[in-house]
Amino acid sequence: MKAKLLIWEDVELLMMPQRVLYIPQYHTLLLADWHLGKLGHFRQHGVFVPEMQLLEEFERLGTLIEKLNIKRVVFLGDLFHSSWNYEWDKFIEYLDHFRQIEFVLTKGNHDLISEDIIRATCLRSCSSFSLDRHIILSHEPIINLPKNILNIVGHVHPGVEFHTAGRQRFRLPAFILERNILTLPAFGRWTGLHIIRKNDRHRCYAILGADILEL
Repeated sequence: MKAKLLIWEDVELLMMPQRVLYIPQYHTLLLADWHLGKLGHFRQHGVFVPEMQLLEEFERLGTLIEKLNIKRVVFLGDLFHSSWNYEWDKFIEYLDHFRQIEFVLTKGNHDLISEDIIRATCLRSCSSFSLDRHIILSHEPIINLPKNILNIVGHVHPGVEFHTAGRQRFRLPAFILERNILTLPAFGRWTGLHIIRKNDRHRCYAILGADILEL
């Protein structure tokens, strides 16, 4: 699979088709909006949806950890979709297999797990996380940051839409860079897309299979 390179203040950022961002200099993997427990939450409320295949979900992260030189994973909010259910316990058990890795959560609006429960795990919780003096991570954009500071966020599940010959229409997850805000696509597969209408302020990087294409 091919990664797309961005450079910010001499730091290499690798946008990957697995819907993650890898920063080799800091051995850090970023992913946003996994929404674990979402399907279980719906099922608890009587909505007929399939069960989330947790082992398959965990394998997506595990494969990246095995392939890349990772010392830290930062979840950019909306890691979990609701208050506690059994899927949370399974997730924490899974993280315990990677004791050499630091796990950080910049909390989002769907992260309703209590701080008492989080503190009992290996997961560090915060509102934002500074990777260095030029890169800060959060769930939603931080207002009025200096232009030389890149704010890497999630929250909106960005996607793009484009049309081809034969009236075909494609909707694809995407990385969106607007000024000093880089928005990651949702890592979760049950999240839907918020279509971004490209303008002169945007650089859009759509995920098409195993490739990333700048539109």
